[in-house]
Amino acid sequence: MPPSAVFFDMDGVLLDSFASWHAVMNAAAVHFGSPEISNDAFRKVFGQSTAADAEQFYPGRTPVEVDEFYIANFASFTSLATATPGAQTLLDELDRKSIATAVVTNTHSAIARPLLEALELIPHALIAADDVTNPKPSPDMIFRGCEVLGLVPWDVVVVGDSRFDQQAAAAAGSPFAGFGGIGGNFTIADLNDVWTILDGTFS
Repeated sequence: MPPSAVFFDMDGVLLDSFASWHAVMNAAAVHFGSPEISNDAFRKVFGQSTAADAEQFYPGRTPVEVDEFYIANFASFTSLATATPGAQTLLDELDRKSIATAVVTNTHSAIARPLLEALELIPHALIAADDVTNPKPSPDMIFRGCEVLGLVPWDVVVVGDSRFDQQAAAAAGSPFAGFGGIGGNFTIADLNDVWTILDGTFS
């Protein structure tokens, strides 16, 4: 049977926040006395956990220190983020049809929630980095979202754009829809393709 619920990654799927994150991470690099992060270096790891950011870009700094900087400064760069075309309409229509939705993101909730609200992207649940012990690629966020919404992982399609999303879905036992060039059980080029997965007509 086709999945009956949809869990979305946030950055790179429901919204384009690449420029926002690149800017705040380079601001952090200046703050922590670390080298500038190139566009190419950032693109390769976009969507990874704060712990991975700290290890790769801010040696000697803890994930807590890095998260505190992100939370305190991200609002300065929010205007650089835009909603993916069709994202708001899709979430609204899924809600209208009583199809459960969640955002599962490695971003801290203090950043994710106001960013989603500013762009009027409102899921039924938000599972952020601070809601679980282990961020993606661990399946913990998917399991937590299922717990909150009363679902089972194999009845949820996970839509993501990175290997972190792909690995989390595989570990949870959820079908994965790769968006933006990454493969999966399904590979979609447009968010509206989610409907063809849900109605079983995807080809």
